[in-house]
Parts: sequence; C-alpha cells; structure tokens
Amino acid sequence: MIRTAVPEDAPAIGALKVRAWRAAYAGFMSPEFLDGLDPVSDAADWAEYLAELPDEHRLWVVQEGDGVAGFCRTGPADQSQDPDLGPRAAEVYGLYVEPGRIGTGLGHRLFGHAVTDLEGRGHGPLCVYAYVPNAPALRFYERAGFGRDGMTRAADEGGTGLIEARLVKPARASGVA
Repeated sequence: MIRTAVPEDAPAIGALKVRAWRAAYAGFMSPEFLDGLDPVSDAADWAEYLAELPDEHRLWVVQEGDGVAGFCRTGPADQSQDPDLGPRAAEVYGLYVEPGRIGTGLGHRLFGHAVTDLEGRGHGPLCVYAYVPNAPALRFYERAGFGRDGMTRAADEGGTGLIEARLVKPARASGVA
C-alpha cells in the first residue's frame, strides 16, 4: 500500500535509505563513505523533515506488513538549478526500494504514483537526477518516460565528486483544444 509518510516512519526510512545506498552505490562510491552512513542520524533528519514538510513536498512510502519497503520524495524543481524548466516544474528528489525488492515492480508502482500526483497537481515538466555511473537507475527512469536532456550537476554527497544527469518528462498536454 502506498501512503503518505508520517514522522513515525522516519526510523524505517533512514534505515532503508542507508541499505539502498550501500547496495546501489557500492560500485562507484567509496566503501568508507558508504560505511559511514548512519541510519540513526538519517532517521533524525527524516523526522525533522516530516515534522515541517513544505507545502508542495510529498514523501510517499510503500507499506508492507509492519515495514516500509520503499519511499519516494517529490517537490518543486529548484529554480536556481533548473530555471529552464519553468515555474511549474517539479522534481522527484529520490526513489529508494528495499534492495531485495528491486525488479519486483514495487519501484515502478511507487514512482508512477509520485509522477501521477505531481501531474495531477498541475506540475510539469518533471525532472529527476541520477548519478551518471548508476546505469540501472538511468534505464529505470528512461523506461518510465523520462529522457536525458544533457544537463548535469555536481553531487554534493560527502565529497564523492560524482556527476548527476538530469532526466525530464515533458509537461502533460492539458487536453484543451
């Protein structure tokens, strides 16, 4: 079941993010950086974020039994980084799925839910950034209708020096003739 996250989800979100990063980024982030990720600290950050969630932001979780199997965070695109996308642009800030659930369709459902919500609230175009070495993520977003537009940005994750590629989905047609 996909639902809106609540502050009580913060420990599960923090722990899942650390597991997901360690699994997905092991091939291009240093073991020292990944080993230094702290689920307790991350949970505290998520709890603070959820307690003061900005109006246009959403944090969706997939609830399975007593646990969180995935989460996706969205909100307005950063106009200082993406001014070319316009004032109604929105971004999928992150999509994380329990590593053992990758390939089961759970990520696809969660991402689709987040995109549908953004479009339903009148946002568009939509963008998502992915680390250039993360070929599986880039393929996932491309299959979901997003395309690389040549824009990149430097990642600020603990001095990793990685570059993120921007993928964009054009604004939905309004249907007005």
